[in-house]
Amino acid sequence: MKTKALHLIISILVCALLNLFNIAMSFSQMAPKENLHQIITRLNTQNDSLSIEKLYLQTDKPTYLAGDTLWFKAYLLNASFLTYSTKSGVLYLELSNDSNKLVQRIMVPVISGMAYGYMGLDLDLKQGGYTLTGYTNWMRNFGESYLFKKHFYIGNDAGSNWLINYNANLINDDNKQRIELGLRINQFDKSPVGLREMQMSVMDAKRTWFKDKVETSLDGTLKLKFDLPNKVSGKNITLGIQDLRKSQGSRKLLIPLIFNRPEKIDLQFMPEGGKLVVGQKTNITFKALNEDGYGVAISGKIYNSKQQEITSFKTAHAGMGIFSLVPEKAETYTARIQLPDGKYQSYQLPFVEQTGITLNVTNRFKSDSCEVTLTPTAGIASTYYLFGMARNIVCWASVADFSKGAIKFVLNKKFFPSGIIRLILMGEDKMGLNERMFYNDLGDHLNIQLESNKSEYQQRDSISLNVKVSDHTGNPIQGSFSLAVTDNGQVKIDSIAERSILSHMLLTSDLKGNIEGPGYYDDAATNSEKWQHLDYLLLTQGWVGYDWPQAFKSAEPFVYSNEEEFSIKGKVTNAFNKPVAKAPIALFSKKPLFILDTLTDDKGNFIFRGINPIDTPAFFISAKNKKGKSFNVGIEMEEFKAPVFSPVTDRIVPWFVNIDTGTNLIVNNQVTLKKEQLRVTGRNMLKEVVINARKVIKDSKNLNGPGAADVIIDEEQLLKAGRTTLGELLEKSIKGFRPNAPFNYKIHTMLVHLIIDGINTDFFIPPETSQYQYLKDIFEYYDAEEIKGVEVMTSTRYQMRYSTYYLHPLDKPWDHAFIEVTTRGGKGPFLKKSIGTYLYKPMPFIVPKEFYSPKYTSSSIADKSDIRSTIYWKPNIITDKNGKATVNFYAADNPGIYTVIIEGADLEGYLGVKRKQIIVK
Repeated sequence: MKTKALHLIISILVCALLNLFNIAMSFSQMAPKENLHQIITRLNTQNDSLSIEKLYLQTDKPTYLAGDTLWFKAYLLNASFLTYSTKSGVLYLELSNDSNKLVQRIMVPVISGMAYGYMGLDLDLKQGGYTLTGYTNWMRNFGESYLFKKHFYIGNDAGSNWLINYNANLINDDNKQRIELGLRINQFDKSPVGLREMQMSVMDAKRTWFKDKVETSLDGTLKLKFDLPNKVSGKNITLGIQDLRKSQGSRKLLIPLIFNRPEKIDLQFMPEGGKLVVGQKTNITFKALNEDGYGVAISGKIYNSKQQEITSFKTAHAGMGIFSLVPEKAETYTARIQLPDGKYQSYQLPFVEQTGITLNVTNRFKSDSCEVTLTPTAGIASTYYLFGMARNIVCWASVADFSKGAIKFVLNKKFFPSGIIRLILMGEDKMGLNERMFYNDLGDHLNIQLESNKSEYQQRDSISLNVKVSDHTGNPIQGSFSLAVTDNGQVKIDSIAERSILSHMLLTSDLKGNIEGPGYYDDAATNSEKWQHLDYLLLTQGWVGYDWPQAFKSAEPFVYSNEEEFSIKGKVTNAFNKPVAKAPIALFSKKPLFILDTLTDDKGNFIFRGINPIDTPAFFISAKNKKGKSFNVGIEMEEFKAPVFSPVTDRIVPWFVNIDTGTNLIVNNQVTLKKEQLRVTGRNMLKEVVINARKVIKDSKNLNGPGAADVIIDEEQLLKAGRTTLGELLEKSIKGFRPNAPFNYKIHTMLVHLIIDGINTDFFIPPETSQYQYLKDIFEYYDAEEIKGVEVMTSTRYQMRYSTYYLHPLDKPWDHAFIEVTTRGGKGPFLKKSIGTYLYKPMPFIVPKEFYSPKYTSSSIADKSDIRSTIYWKPNIITDKNGKATVNFYAADNPGIYTVIIEGADLEGYLGVKRKQIIVK
C-alpha cells in the first residue's frame, strides 16, 4: 500500500497509542485500560476482516430518454480507508422500474476498484421512474443499505405527450375525506384535449377504489370527486388516465397523486445522545415529513403533563430543527402543531429516564477541535468507555470516570479522517448507552482544476480542457477520474438534488433513509448556516447506528463469497447423483476461440479461472468419467442466484405533470431540435412512405435482423399451435423439411443447421452422436408454447450472412439452410445431462466501448444534425505524475451552455469533484 494510503492508518494507530498512554498516566487501576485496549483491538480487527466495500456510480446525466445509452463509471472502494477494494473483481448492475420489475442485469469487470461501461435503454421502455442498483456479491452480506441505488426518470418522445395540470382540494366531511380533483389536459402544443372520453381510476398499491368514465370539456378540463379512505397511504396513490378513443390505441398515463394531508405529517423527536434524563439540559432535534417523504416546514409548542407551555420549536431546513429542554422528574412532554383547519395535532416526546448519562457535542464552524460533554445523574459510578469511530474504525477512545461528576473532552479533529465521526459511550457490559454523530472536514479533498483553451466557443468547435489535480497542500496527484459534459438546453443539472462521489462516500452512504438534496451540504464547511443544518441531519437521520451486540459476537460464516474475478464453477455427478472425483472437464469457447481443461476435486467440484470478459458469453462444458466416457456423467453448474431487492419508496412525478417553466423550456428545446434534425437528415420523410408490416420476432438473434427471413413463424401462429412439438411445427410449416435418417435433417436438398437463441447446435453434437439423433431429441423436447418465433433462411439473400458466420469458407451457401429459433427462456439449446455436456450462458459482461464523439473540420457547418444531449463522456481519465491530463472533444450544433462535471479518486483515500460551465455561441 502506498504512502498516502498509509497516512490514515498511521494516524489511527498513533492516536490510539497516545490515548492509551494518557489513560495509563491518569488511572492507577490497570483493568479499565486493559479492557479498553481489548475492545479497541476487537473492533478494529473485526472491521478489517469484514473488508466492507463502498460503491459510487457517476452517470453521464441524471435523466434519460428511451433509446438512450446510459454511460457509467464505478468506484469500488474500501469503506474504511477509501483505497480501492481488493475484495471484488465483478460488479453487478440492475435496472428496474418502479414496480420493482427487473428490466436489465449486467456484469462488469472491476480492475483496481474501477469499472466503466454502458447500458442500452430499449426504445420500448415505458416512461416513468427507474432504479439503477449496483453491488458486488460481497456487499450482499451486509444488507441493502450498503448497495448503491440511483433513482431517475426515463421519458419518451416528448412531442406526443399530453401536458397534465391538476390541483386537489381535500374536504373533511363527517369523518370522511373527500377529494375534489381538477384537471386540465392539453396537447404538447398547448391545444386542449377537449370532448374526449376518458377512463379515470384512482388506486393505491393494493387495489383500485375509484373508477369512472368521464368526458373532458371543450377546453380540456374535467373534475373528479371521490372519497379518500383514511387508512390509505399518501405515498401510494396513483391516478390512471386512459384515452377511450379507438384511434388513439392504448394511450394510458399513470400519475402519482400527492395530497400531503397535514394531519398525516410524520414528526419525530430525537434527543442528542439518544436520551432524555431528569434534570439535564438536552438538545432535541426533530424531523417533520409529509406523506411524500419530503421535509415540511412546521412550527409548534412543547407542553408538559399539566398543559403548561415549556418552549416552542420551528423548522430550520428540510423539515429539521432543534430546541433545548430540561426534563423534570415524573413528567411527560407533548408537542402540538396547528393544522390549516384550526385543529391541533399532538405528538409524544421520548420517555424521560430517571437516571442516566447525557452526551453533548459542540462542533463549531471552522474549528479544529470538538467539545464533548458527558453528564451523569447522581450515583453513576461504574466504569464507562467513550469511543470515537470513523468509518467503523476506533480512532480515539478513553475511560470515562464520573467520580467527580461531568466530564469534558476536547477532541483534536486531526485525529479523525474527513467524514462522519461517531461517538459511542459504552458500559462494562459492552452495551452502547449513548451515540452522537458529528461531521469532520479537514479540507483535504482533491483540488481539481479545469481550464478551457477558450473563454467561449462556436458550434462544432474543438474544445480542449486541461485537467490539473493536486492535494490540499498543492502536490500533484495521480488518480482516476470520469468526466461528463451535457447540454443545459436538454439536460437539467441540479447540483442540490444530485450527490457526488464526495457526498456519497463521506456522508449519505452512512445515513439512513432518503437524504433530501444531498448536494446542498457539499459546501457546508464554508457556510456556517449549512454547517448547522448538516449537524441537524446527523442528529436525525444518523441518530442510531452501530450494532454493539453484533460487534462482540463470534463471527458467523458469510452467506455470499467475494468474487476476485469472473469464474465458472460446477460439480460433476454420476447417475446416482454421487460426486465424480478427478473427472476431466473441458471448457470450450468459440468467440473468442479458446479451450481450457481441468480436473474435479475429491468432491466433484471444478472451477475455471482467468477467463477474460466477453459481451455475449457462451461456453460449452463437457465432462467425462475416469474411463474417458461421457455416459451417465452429469454437470451441475453454479448459476447466479438473482437477489430480490426492496423497491424504492420515493416516487418521481412525470415531467409533464404541473410542468414548471425551466422544464418546459428544456422539453420544448428537445422537441424543436429533434424536428430540425429529422428535417435536415430527411428521416422525417419516412412518415410519408407506406411500409407493409412484416412479422418481427422480439429478442431474435437473426443475423440478418429480426424478421429478415424466407419463412417466419410468429408468436400468434405458435399460440394457435399449442402443445405441438418443434419438430411437428417445422414439418407442417416449412415446405421440404424432412428427416434424413439416420444422418441429418434437410430442407429439400439443403442441410439444416439449427440455431437456438443465437447458438449453433452443431457446435454441441457429441462425436458418438449423429446430427439426426441430436436434432431429433431437441425437436421432441421443445413445444410451441416455449418458443417466441422461428425464422428460416433458404434463399441466397438470407443464407450468406449465416454461411459467413457458421460455415467453412469452402462450403457452398446454397447447400445449407438455417433455422433460427427464439425461445422464451433465451437460454440456448437444451442439452441432456446424461451425455455430460452443458451450455453455460452467464449474464452479459459489459466490455467497455468508446463514447462516440464526432470530429469536425473548421469548414463544417452546424446544420442541426448533431443534437447530442451528452456532449462528451470520458470515464478513464488518468492524470500523470504532474497531476495533469487533457481532454478534447467537439461542440454539437445546439448553442447554449454546457455543464462539465469531473469526479474521481487518487485510490489512496482522497476524493474530488469539480463543476464548470462552457459557453457555446
